[in-house]
Amino acid sequence: MKKTLLAVAIAAAIPALAQAQTSVTLSGNVKVGLNSYKLSNGAAGNGSGLVMGDGSSRFIIAGTEDLGGGLRATFQWDTRLRPDDSQNTSALASGNSWVGLAGGFGQLRLGRIDQHYVYGLDEHGARATSLQHSAISVLSYVNSTANAIANASRTGNLVRWDSNNMGGFSAGLGYSTAFATGEGAAGAGQKGAAIAANLGYAKGPLAAGLSYWDAKDEPKANGQKSTRVWGSYTFGGVNVGLTWDQSAVKAGLGTPAVTETKRNAFAIPVRASVGPGTLMFTYIQAQDTKVNGATAANTGAKMMSVGYDYPMSKRTSLGVSFANINNEAAGAYGMFTGAALSNIANPVAGQDTRSLYVGLRHAF
Repeated sequence: MKKTLLAVAIAAAIPALAQAQTSVTLSGNVKVGLNSYKLSNGAAGNGSGLVMGDGSSRFIIAGTEDLGGGLRATFQWDTRLRPDDSQNTSALASGNSWVGLAGGFGQLRLGRIDQHYVYGLDEHGARATSLQHSAISVLSYVNSTANAIANASRTGNLVRWDSNNMGGFSAGLGYSTAFATGEGAAGAGQKGAAIAANLGYAKGPLAAGLSYWDAKDEPKANGQKSTRVWGSYTFGGVNVGLTWDQSAVKAGLGTPAVTETKRNAFAIPVRASVGPGTLMFTYIQAQDTKVNGATAANTGAKMMSVGYDYPMSKRTSLGVSFANINNEAAGAYGMFTGAALSNIANPVAGQDTRSLYVGLRHAF
């Protein structure tokens, strides 16, 4: 009798539990491929190799709760992982992760979220082609992989507001109390901050936007400023874009010997429907940097990438892509996440990188 009553109680509880979880979803993707690369023309470290690389695989737990009156609570845990690496040490919720509120005012989130660097790019990151072949490689750095603008990744310690879509227009504003490192102790260690602001328009065949980034690290010894403008137009199955980026890094803030290193860069991404899949081509160029207003000769670079994403089903696709970065004699641009996710060494000054990739991506 007691067992029967227990079974009835459990059966009655299951629908209630299921209903409580209906707002929670699990999604993500697994993206891995083989990368054949070559480093050349450097003073050291030249050579070639074949590696298996991750394309920012992830699983995402997200959910919403209706609070009434048009107000919703939202959350997301985005965890990145490396299926190709037995030494994977990815932390839980290492990707875009937050808790927030959404309603007629838009969405307010607190957590770790991509800022600024993600705008005006090609689509290598979201397809089965190589993430390392993305225009981020040049657009989000100032000459060296050590000078990443907006981390070229998520910004932590962030409060972020995004508007609802207003006839194709949108806006966003973010403030981070410590964008690059963990928060410091009281005093100088708490003086750093970052501000991100963006405006966008997307309706019909036209998309355009503007993004601004201004940041200082926690000791307030180094800083960054960046402005990016982009636009694209779609016609007859072809999308053509143009992105312009001006970024600067500053060292020695608060002292007379402030050093500002600034560079301009642009990208032309082209995307076209070819057969059952999508063909992508991007040309990117970084001009010479200027140090305190004086041109630093031979610090520019040119990058070209081309790829094809072939859908095998609605969730699975096969990708092949090729990219080449030609650095000038004092240029040191490397492939985005090349060292972190594909074990490709960052280049020394003047070193070129060439890469051919074949990969598989499954979304769930």
